[in-house]
Amino acid sequence: MSDSLRDSTLGFLIDAGLTRGQSVRLSATLDTMISQHAYPEKVGEFLAESAALTALLASTVKYDGVFTLQVRSSGPIQTLVVQETADGKMRGYARYDEAALTAATSNADGKENPVAHYFGNGVLTFTTEKGTETYQGVVGLDKTTLSECVCDYFRQSEQIESDIRLSVKAPDETNGWRVGAILLQKMPFDKKIVALMNSADGDELWNTADILLKSATPAELTDPLIGHEELLYRLFHQNDLHFFTPKNVDFGCRCSKEKVLEMLRHFSKQDRKDMIQDGIIKVDCQFCGKSYTLTLKDLGE
Repeated sequence: MSDSLRDSTLGFLIDAGLTRGQSVRLSATLDTMISQHAYPEKVGEFLAESAALTALLASTVKYDGVFTLQVRSSGPIQTLVVQETADGKMRGYARYDEAALTAATSNADGKENPVAHYFGNGVLTFTTEKGTETYQGVVGLDKTTLSECVCDYFRQSEQIESDIRLSVKAPDETNGWRVGAILLQKMPFDKKIVALMNSADGDELWNTADILLKSATPAELTDPLIGHEELLYRLFHQNDLHFFTPKNVDFGCRCSKEKVLEMLRHFSKQDRKDMIQDGIIKVDCQFCGKSYTLTLKDLGE
Protein backbone atom coordinates (compact mmCIF):
# COMPACT_ATOMS: atom_id res chain seq x y z
CA MET A 1 0.00 0.00 0.00
CA SER A 2 1.24 3.49 -0.82
CA ASP A 3 2.32 5.47 2.25
CA SER A 4 -0.10 8.23 1.20
CA LEU A 5 -3.00 5.76 1.53
CA ARG A 6 -2.02 4.33 4.93
CA ASP A 7 -3.93 5.22 8.09
CA SER A 8 -2.15 8.41 9.08
CA THR A 9 -2.29 12.09 9.91
CA LEU A 10 -0.57 14.75 7.82
CA GLY A 11 0.18 18.28 8.97
CA PHE A 12 0.32 21.14 6.51
CA LEU A 13 0.54 24.92 6.20
CA ILE A 14 -1.06 27.29 3.71
CA ASP A 15 -0.79 31.03 3.06
CA ALA A 16 2.78 31.28 4.40
CA GLY A 17 1.76 29.69 7.69
CA LEU A 18 -1.20 31.98 8.35
CA THR A 19 -3.33 28.83 8.43
CA ARG A 20 -2.21 25.46 9.74
CA GLY A 21 -3.99 22.19 9.24
CA GLN A 22 -4.12 18.48 9.92
CA SER A 23 -5.58 15.79 7.69
CA VAL A 24 -6.47 12.29 8.89
CA ARG A 25 -7.49 9.10 7.11
CA LEU A 26 -8.43 5.97 9.04
CA SER A 27 -9.66 2.68 7.62
CA ALA A 28 -8.04 -0.56 8.86
CA THR A 29 -7.44 0.91 12.34
CA LEU A 30 -11.02 2.12 12.56
CA ASP A 31 -12.52 -1.07 11.15
CA THR A 32 -10.68 -3.16 13.74
CA MET A 33 -11.76 -0.86 16.56
CA ILE A 34 -15.45 -0.97 15.64
CA SER A 35 -15.94 -4.40 14.06
CA GLN A 36 -14.36 -6.44 16.87
CA HIS A 37 -17.19 -5.26 19.15
CA ALA A 38 -19.96 -5.46 16.51
CA TYR A 39 -21.25 -2.04 17.55
CA PRO A 40 -24.56 -0.80 16.09
CA GLU A 41 -24.03 1.51 13.12
CA LYS A 42 -24.92 4.71 14.99
CA VAL A 43 -22.44 3.90 17.77
CA GLY A 44 -19.86 3.11 15.09
CA GLU A 45 -20.43 6.47 13.43
CA PHE A 46 -19.84 8.42 16.63
CA LEU A 47 -16.82 6.27 17.55
CA ALA A 48 -15.40 6.90 14.07
CA GLU A 49 -15.86 10.65 14.48
CA SER A 50 -14.19 10.44 17.91
CA ALA A 51 -11.26 8.50 16.44
CA ALA A 52 -10.73 11.12 13.73
CA LEU A 53 -10.92 13.94 16.28
CA THR A 54 -8.42 12.11 18.49
CA ALA A 55 -5.95 11.82 15.62
CA LEU A 56 -6.43 15.46 14.64
CA LEU A 57 -6.09 16.87 18.16
CA ALA A 58 -3.19 14.59 19.13
CA SER A 59 -1.30 15.92 16.11
CA THR A 60 -1.59 19.52 17.32
CA VAL A 61 0.07 19.00 20.72
CA LYS A 62 3.38 17.64 22.01
CA TYR A 63 3.07 14.65 24.33
CA ASP A 64 5.08 11.57 25.21
CA GLY A 65 2.41 9.43 26.83
CA VAL A 66 -1.19 8.94 25.81
CA PHE A 67 -3.73 11.34 24.30
CA THR A 68 -7.26 10.43 25.41
CA LEU A 69 -10.57 11.73 24.08
CA GLN A 70 -13.58 10.76 26.17
CA VAL A 71 -17.30 11.47 25.99
CA ARG A 72 -19.53 10.79 28.99
CA SER A 73 -23.24 11.41 28.84
CA SER A 74 -26.67 10.69 30.27
CA GLY A 75 -28.02 9.58 26.90
CA PRO A 76 -28.29 6.27 25.02
CA ILE A 77 -24.57 6.39 24.14
CA GLN A 78 -23.08 6.70 27.61
CA THR A 79 -19.34 6.54 26.95
CA LEU A 80 -16.91 6.92 24.07
CA VAL A 81 -13.17 6.59 24.68
CA VAL A 82 -10.38 6.78 22.10
CA GLN A 83 -6.68 6.80 22.97
CA GLU A 84 -3.61 7.39 20.83
CA THR A 85 -0.02 6.93 21.99
CA ALA A 86 2.82 9.19 20.90
CA ASP A 87 3.95 6.50 18.44
CA GLY A 88 0.53 6.32 16.76
CA LYS A 89 -1.09 3.28 18.40
CA MET A 90 -4.86 3.84 18.66
CA ARG A 91 -7.60 2.00 20.51
CA GLY A 92 -11.17 2.83 21.52
CA TYR A 93 -14.47 1.54 22.86
CA ALA A 94 -18.06 2.59 23.49
CA ARG A 95 -20.72 1.85 26.07
CA TYR A 96 -24.40 2.26 25.34
CA ASP A 97 -27.86 1.36 26.57
CA GLU A 98 -29.17 -1.00 23.91
CA ALA A 99 -32.86 -0.39 24.54
CA ALA A 100 -32.45 3.39 24.73
CA LEU A 101 -30.30 3.38 21.58
CA THR A 102 -32.87 1.36 19.65
CA ALA A 103 -35.61 3.78 20.71
CA ALA A 104 -33.48 6.83 19.85
CA THR A 105 -32.57 5.44 16.44
CA SER A 106 -36.18 4.59 15.58
CA ASN A 107 -37.31 8.20 16.09
CA ALA A 108 -34.18 9.98 14.90
CA ASP A 109 -35.69 11.23 11.63
CA GLY A 110 -36.08 14.99 11.62
CA LYS A 111 -33.93 15.54 14.71
CA GLU A 112 -31.85 18.67 14.15
CA ASN A 113 -29.29 17.92 16.88
CA PRO A 114 -27.89 14.37 16.74
CA VAL A 115 -25.51 15.03 19.65
CA ALA A 116 -28.34 16.06 21.96
CA HIS A 117 -30.50 13.17 20.71
CA TYR A 118 -27.94 10.43 21.35
CA PHE A 119 -25.96 11.89 24.24
CA GLY A 120 -28.27 14.15 26.22
CA ASN A 121 -26.33 15.99 28.90
CA GLY A 122 -22.64 15.32 28.92
CA VAL A 123 -19.10 16.51 28.29
CA LEU A 124 -16.22 15.74 25.98
CA THR A 125 -12.77 15.81 27.53
CA PHE A 126 -9.32 15.37 26.05
CA THR A 127 -6.34 14.57 28.22
CA THR A 128 -2.65 14.78 27.33
CA GLU A 129 0.10 13.04 29.27
CA LYS A 130 3.49 14.74 29.11
CA GLY A 131 6.06 13.30 31.46
CA THR A 132 4.56 13.33 34.94
CA GLU A 133 2.12 16.12 34.06
CA THR A 134 -1.41 15.81 32.72
CA TYR A 135 -3.33 18.47 30.80
CA GLN A 136 -7.07 18.38 30.25
CA GLY A 137 -9.60 20.30 28.19
CA VAL A 138 -13.35 20.10 28.82
CA VAL A 139 -15.87 20.63 26.03
CA GLY A 140 -19.63 21.02 26.39
CA LEU A 141 -21.90 18.90 24.20
CA ASP A 142 -24.00 21.83 23.04
CA LYS A 143 -23.48 21.66 19.24
CA THR A 144 -24.95 19.36 16.59
CA THR A 145 -21.76 17.34 15.99
CA LEU A 146 -18.78 16.39 18.14
CA SER A 147 -16.56 18.18 15.60
CA GLU A 148 -18.46 21.43 16.09
CA CYS A 149 -18.13 21.06 19.86
CA VAL A 150 -14.34 20.78 19.49
CA CYS A 151 -14.15 23.79 17.16
CA ASP A 152 -16.20 25.84 19.60
CA TYR A 153 -13.74 24.90 22.37
CA PHE A 154 -10.83 26.26 20.34
CA ARG A 155 -12.69 29.48 19.60
CA GLN A 156 -13.83 30.07 23.17
CA SER A 157 -10.98 28.70 25.29
CA GLU A 158 -7.95 29.00 23.01
CA GLN A 159 -9.07 31.99 20.90
CA ILE A 160 -8.13 30.07 17.77
CA GLU A 161 -10.57 30.20 14.86
CA SER A 162 -10.99 26.58 13.73
CA ASP A 163 -13.05 24.48 11.37
CA ILE A 164 -13.29 20.74 10.73
CA ARG A 165 -14.59 18.93 7.68
CA LEU A 166 -15.29 15.29 8.56
CA SER A 167 -17.07 12.37 6.96
CA VAL A 168 -17.70 8.79 8.09
CA LYS A 169 -18.44 5.88 5.75
CA ALA A 170 -19.96 2.67 7.12
CA PRO A 171 -18.87 -0.69 5.66
CA ASP A 172 -20.04 -1.65 2.18
CA GLU A 173 -19.45 -4.61 -0.14
CA THR A 174 -15.76 -3.85 -0.67
CA ASN A 175 -14.54 -1.69 2.23
CA GLY A 176 -14.78 -1.60 6.01
CA TRP A 177 -15.30 1.44 8.23
CA ARG A 178 -13.62 4.63 6.98
CA VAL A 179 -13.31 8.19 8.20
CA GLY A 180 -11.58 11.22 6.73
CA ALA A 181 -11.23 14.68 8.24
CA ILE A 182 -9.37 17.96 7.81
CA LEU A 183 -8.78 20.51 10.56
CA LEU A 184 -7.95 24.14 9.72
CA GLN A 185 -6.81 26.69 12.31
CA LYS A 186 -6.18 30.38 11.83
CA MET A 187 -2.84 31.44 13.28
CA PRO A 188 -1.96 34.91 14.65
CA PHE A 189 -0.59 36.88 11.70
CA ASP A 190 1.88 39.67 11.14
CA LYS A 191 0.58 42.41 8.84
CA LYS A 192 3.96 42.44 7.10
CA ILE A 193 3.51 38.81 6.08
CA VAL A 194 0.03 39.52 4.78
CA ALA A 195 1.39 42.47 2.79
CA LEU A 196 4.10 40.28 1.25
CA MET A 197 1.40 37.90 0.07
CA ASN A 198 -0.27 40.78 -1.78
CA SER A 199 -3.37 40.54 0.38
CA ALA A 200 -4.91 43.41 2.26
CA ASP A 201 -6.50 41.29 4.95
CA GLY A 202 -5.43 38.14 6.78
CA ASP A 203 -9.09 37.50 7.62
CA GLU A 204 -9.80 37.36 3.91
CA LEU A 205 -7.18 34.64 3.49
CA TRP A 206 -8.77 32.64 6.33
CA ASN A 207 -12.26 33.01 4.90
CA THR A 208 -11.05 31.82 1.50
CA ALA A 209 -9.29 28.81 3.03
CA ASP A 210 -12.41 27.93 5.02
CA ILE A 211 -14.59 28.10 1.92
CA LEU A 212 -12.18 25.79 0.11
CA LEU A 213 -12.25 23.39 3.07
CA LYS A 214 -16.04 23.24 2.95
CA SER A 215 -15.87 22.31 -0.73
CA ALA A 216 -14.33 18.91 0.15
CA THR A 217 -17.05 16.31 -0.43
CA PRO A 218 -17.81 13.33 1.83
CA ALA A 219 -16.86 11.03 -1.05
CA GLU A 220 -13.43 12.67 -1.37
CA LEU A 221 -12.78 12.48 2.36
CA THR A 222 -13.50 8.75 2.55
CA ASP A 223 -12.35 7.54 -0.88
CA PRO A 224 -9.77 4.77 -0.18
CA LEU A 225 -7.91 5.66 -3.38
CA ILE A 226 -7.40 9.36 -2.60
CA GLY A 227 -4.45 10.12 -0.32
CA HIS A 228 -3.90 13.16 1.88
CA GLU A 229 -1.65 14.99 -0.55
CA GLU A 230 -3.97 14.53 -3.51
CA LEU A 231 -7.02 15.93 -1.75
CA LEU A 232 -5.14 18.77 -0.06
CA TYR A 233 -3.58 19.72 -3.39
CA ARG A 234 -7.04 19.80 -4.98
CA LEU A 235 -8.21 22.17 -2.28
CA PHE A 236 -5.22 24.40 -1.56
CA HIS A 237 -2.72 24.20 -4.46
CA GLN A 238 -3.05 27.96 -5.02
CA ASN A 239 -2.51 28.78 -1.32
CA ASP A 240 1.24 28.18 -0.92
CA LEU A 241 0.69 24.64 0.37
CA HIS A 242 3.46 22.94 2.39
CA PHE A 243 3.38 19.44 3.90
CA PHE A 244 5.02 18.03 7.03
CA THR A 245 6.07 14.42 7.54
CA PRO A 246 3.02 12.15 7.95
CA LYS A 247 2.46 10.14 11.13
CA ASN A 248 1.22 6.58 10.70
CA VAL A 249 -1.67 5.35 12.86
CA ASP A 250 -2.30 1.68 13.66
CA PHE A 251 -4.63 -0.19 15.97
CA GLY A 252 -2.81 -1.16 19.13
CA CYS A 253 -4.03 -2.22 22.56
CA ARG A 254 -1.74 -1.93 25.58
CA CYS A 255 -3.51 -4.49 27.76
CA SER A 256 -1.47 -7.30 29.33
CA LYS A 257 -1.68 -9.86 32.12
CA GLU A 258 0.66 -7.71 34.21
CA LYS A 259 -1.57 -4.64 33.87
CA VAL A 260 -4.67 -6.67 34.75
CA LEU A 261 -2.93 -7.99 37.87
CA GLU A 262 -1.90 -4.46 38.80
CA MET A 263 -5.50 -3.31 38.43
CA LEU A 264 -6.82 -6.16 40.58
CA ARG A 265 -4.34 -5.37 43.35
CA HIS A 266 -6.11 -2.04 43.83
CA PHE A 267 -9.16 -3.94 45.09
CA SER A 268 -9.41 -5.31 48.61
CA LYS A 269 -8.81 -9.01 49.22
CA GLN A 270 -12.49 -9.50 49.93
CA ASP A 271 -13.48 -7.77 46.69
CA ARG A 272 -11.11 -10.02 44.76
CA LYS A 273 -12.61 -13.10 46.42
CA ASP A 274 -16.07 -11.88 45.47
CA MET A 275 -14.94 -11.73 41.82
CA ILE A 276 -14.11 -15.44 41.76
CA GLN A 277 -16.46 -17.68 39.79
CA ASP A 278 -15.69 -21.40 39.46
CA GLY A 279 -12.27 -20.79 40.97
CA ILE A 280 -11.15 -18.10 38.52
CA ILE A 281 -11.35 -14.38 37.95
CA LYS A 282 -12.17 -13.48 34.36
CA VAL A 283 -11.36 -9.98 33.08
CA ASP A 284 -12.17 -8.77 29.56
CA CYS A 285 -10.33 -5.81 28.03
CA GLN A 286 -12.95 -3.24 27.08
CA PHE A 287 -10.73 -1.95 24.25
CA CYS A 288 -9.78 -5.11 22.36
CA GLY A 289 -12.01 -7.75 23.95
CA LYS A 290 -9.13 -10.01 24.99
CA SER A 291 -9.98 -12.21 28.00
CA TYR A 292 -7.66 -12.85 30.93
CA THR A 293 -8.31 -15.81 33.19
CA LEU A 294 -6.61 -15.46 36.58
CA THR A 295 -6.58 -17.08 39.99
CA LEU A 296 -5.72 -15.78 43.44
CA LYS A 297 -2.48 -17.70 43.08
CA ASP A 298 -1.55 -15.34 40.22
CA LEU A 299 -1.99 -12.51 42.72
CA GLY A 300 0.27 -14.26 45.20
CA GLU A 301 -2.57 -15.09 47.57
